[in-house]
Amino acid sequence: MKKSEQKISEKISASPEAAWKVIGGVSGVDKWLAPMITSCRVEGDKRICGTEGGEFEEDILLVDHENHVFKYAIPKQHMMPVENILGTMRVLPADGDQSVVEWHWTFDVQEEDENQVKEMFAGIGTQGIKGIENYIATS
Repeated sequence: MKKSEQKISEKISASPEAAWKVIGGVSGVDKWLAPMITSCRVEGDKRICGTEGGEFEEDILLVDHENHVFKYAIPKQHMMPVENILGTMRVLPADGDQSVVEWHWTFDVQEEDENQVKEMFAGIGTQGIKGIENYIATS
């Protein structure tokens, strides 16, 4: 296994405050990352996300309302051939009433799986950030 990372950044048509309300609210991932995430609940410092293949737990590491930063860890999951996922989501202001959502992951992966896994993270991230934008627009 080797340590790797992936990062995406997308501008969305939503204010930083609106985007942070969704991300910083911690629960509700199933509302903006459906159909991949089918359920979401928070129990203490754990976020439990459901998928068609079962549930996985995230450790909530940081919810920084002042700087709009959310950090979490996923020690084990069943969806990708990776371990020890550390994710960081950040919301930054952009022009007008827009914002930029950055999503960064580090993870342990077998070298032969690295490129495919990076593509998977990029796809999930893009889908999730666009999902946040659509969720805000329709709420």
